Formats: sequence, structure tokens, C-alpha cells
Amino acid sequence: MWKEARSEFQNIKEAHLMSKTRKILSLVLAVVMALSVFSICAFAAGETATWTLEVTNTDGSAIEGNIPTDTEVLVTVKLQTNFYIGTVGLPVFYSNAFEYVDGSAVLSDIYGAGATRKGQSVDAIDAPSGYGVFYAVYVPNSSASGVTAPMYSNATTVLTFRLKAITEATAEVKLLASEQKTASNIGGKFYIGAHETASVSSNETNVASAFAVSAPVEVVIANAAADPILTGVDTGVVDGDNMYVYGVPAGQTVENFFSVENGTFQVSGNGTGDTLTVYTTGGDVYAVYTVIIFGDVTGDGQVTPADTGAIKRALMNDGLAGALAVAADVNGSGSPSVPDVTPADTGLLKRALMNDGFAVANPYAA
Repeated sequence: MWKEARSEFQNIKEAHLMSKTRKILSLVLAVVMALSVFSICAFAAGETATWTLEVTNTDGSAIEGNIPTDTEVLVTVKLQTNFYIGTVGLPVFYSNAFEYVDGSAVLSDIYGAGATRKGQSVDAIDAPSGYGVFYAVYVPNSSASGVTAPMYSNATTVLTFRLKAITEATAEVKLLASEQKTASNIGGKFYIGAHETASVSSNETNVASAFAVSAPVEVVIANAAADPILTGVDTGVVDGDNMYVYGVPAGQTVENFFSVENGTFQVSGNGTGDTLTVYTTGGDVYAVYTVIIFGDVTGDGQVTPADTGAIKRALMNDGLAGALAVAADVNGSGSPSVPDVTPADTGLLKRALMNDGFAVANPYAA
């Protein structure tokens, strides 16, 4: 019966004179038809077939953490047996969050180069809802010279192909034991035959016992969160080059002059030298800015005679540096990168305090 089934398969294949793609599909369908013939044959006892499924990065390294969309992964199926391998039907199911990468499949020459008839298809057989299926078939070419049925005493790769992540999801790739062809599941497409000897002409039976399948592999497809974007509101200014935030009038609340997308921020205070810290959506520190309130060199967020005195004393000694120097450049004669603090700045502050106070949020804006 096995020889008749194999002969039927060969007749079907040779009858199709069509494109390469259609020939491949015909081969798959022919094997499915052949398997339906095999279903009336005896089932083997005592044989062990162990299938191992791996999903890795395309270079074979382990996937660590999540993967973003448009990433490709490598699916590998390995087989280990204690019997001589006959016809194989191998379905691999994958969540619809993945799509098969055309042309990526490599089916091994189980029975030797030139001695293995191979076919493959995508979604040509039924799959569970929400899943696609890659189906591979292998049939020994009994007419080839020196063809033998191997026994895989160690786990040996029989199939690799790539999948591309197309949408965010917790995705799965799996072999389904429920698809195994057994006496109670004659229509199963997950199949492996067992030859009595290394000769592909020897009697072949269906392996229905000790059919071990590794657990499904889960892959989380999730794009990385976008970086936080801090922007100024009203007169607020974000200086990413020098990591300053300014443009807040003295006596005002700093947080009211800034906003952030894709994250949060926190302000330690409303005076020069305080900080504005930006956090990612996950709560990690993304950036830290130094607050500058022009005219406030004492760090209390106000502009008072104490600030004028501090600037005068600094000019008489070593001067001011960093954020304090920028805050003291109240006439805007310098820049945040190179502030210019001179007696003219103290004079400007004095005159302002004698009148309505100093309320210039950003002297560099003029």
C-alpha cells in the first residue's frame, strides 16, 4: 500500500506541467492525498519522534526582551528519532502578528541531496483562528541512486524559515500535537513515517506513539516607547545644548512654563540652580535640566537687592560661573553658552528694583 501511495504521489507531481510555484503547491497537495492513503496502513509502536521548535534572532542568537515591528525572526525545527525516517508532513503555526518572509524557507535534504522530494506552502491547510501555517513535506525519491532513510539519533535541523513581526502583540509560534496523525485523528497533517530498515523500499508505518513536541515559543512584539519631548509654554525656553530651562519670570512657578510629550517631568524648585527632571513613560530618568531665573543668583526664585549685592561681590572676586553666570547676564549681552556679566548688569538690576522690579523672563529673546 505504501508503494502504491508513493507511486500515486509521483504520478500527480509529474502530471503538473506548470510554473515552479504551482509545482511546489502541487507537491504539497499530492503528499496530503498520499497521507490519506497511508491512513489505512498500520501504526508503528515503540518508535520515538521528538520535535524541537526554536525561535531566535536571524543570526541564531537568543531573543532578549521585546522585539519591534518589522523585525524578522528565525524559526528552526529539529527532529530526533530512534527509527529510519519515512515520509514527513510538518505544519508550523504562527500568530497573525507575524507574516512569512517569502523565499526564506530552507527544507533539509533528509534522504540526501537529489534524493529528497520537498514541497512547501503557506496557509494551504487549515490553521487555528488567528494563526497562519507554514507546511513542509518530505518524501524520499526512491528512483534516486543510493537513497537511504536516515535515523536521527541527535536533534537535527529539518526546517528553517523567517517570520516578520507586523503588529504589536504577544505572538506565538508552535507545533501542535493535536495535529498529529493518529488512529483517532486520521486527518492529521503532522506526520512522520517509520521504515523498517534504511531502505526506502522497506515497509513504512505511521509513527503514532511517543510523538514529543516542544512547547510553543512566545515572542512579545512591542515597539519601544517614543522619547520624551520637553517644550516650553508661553515664554518658557528649553536649551538642550546647555541643558538649561529658562524664560520663567521671577516669582513664578516653573512647571507652568513647560510641558512634555511621551513622559513626565518634575521640578525641584523655582529658583536658579534648581532642576527640572524629565522621565520616560516607564519612570526612568531621561534628562535633567538646570533652572535659570534671570536676575536670581541667590536661588530663591526672587529678584531682590541681595542678588545685586551677590553679583557685585562676584565681579570683585572670581566672577560667576555656570547657571549663576547666565542668571546674572540680565542685559542679554552674552549667551547661555558664553554669558557676559559686567557692572552694567548690576546697574540694570538696581534701576529695575528702584522702579517696578525686574520682570524680564528672557533677555536673550530681544
